[in-house]
Amino acid sequence: MSKTFKFEVVTPTGVFYSDEVNYISFEAIDGEMGILSNHAPLLAANKPCTLTIEKDKNKRYAFISEGFIEVTKDKVSAVVDFAGWSNEINTEKVLRDKAEAEEELESQTQDLGRQTELKASIERAKAAMKTSSIRD
Repeated sequence: MSKTFKFEVVTPTGVFYSDEVNYISFEAIDGEMGILSNHAPLLAANKPCTLTIEKDKNKRYAFISEGFIEVTKDKVSAVVDFAGWSNEINTEKVLRDKAEAEEELESQTQDLGRQTELKASIERAKAAMKTSSIRD
């Protein structure tokens, strides 16, 4: 039984990561999930969160935005809107974007759709900041 599996992270701009790994973890809509080799097939929606990738006892951390994780017998794929390594997150921009979204939301002048977008933006910013504090 193999202790590794093919894992890839795909964004609208292309493949962010692709390699054989031992383990990944992420935050699904229903809670924290971990995947090892030979995991049962699964399709899970993920929240903006820290993605942990373990390969040969070394861990790497990336921020991933909302999307989904698919586990098949051949590989595991994360299809997300955005991915970035923890040490490459522009925290100044994230904090600025979060403050702008919070300010607009406080004005209470937007429709329900825009409120939902702003709340999602704030949640992404919080998750990105949490990820940025983790160092490989």
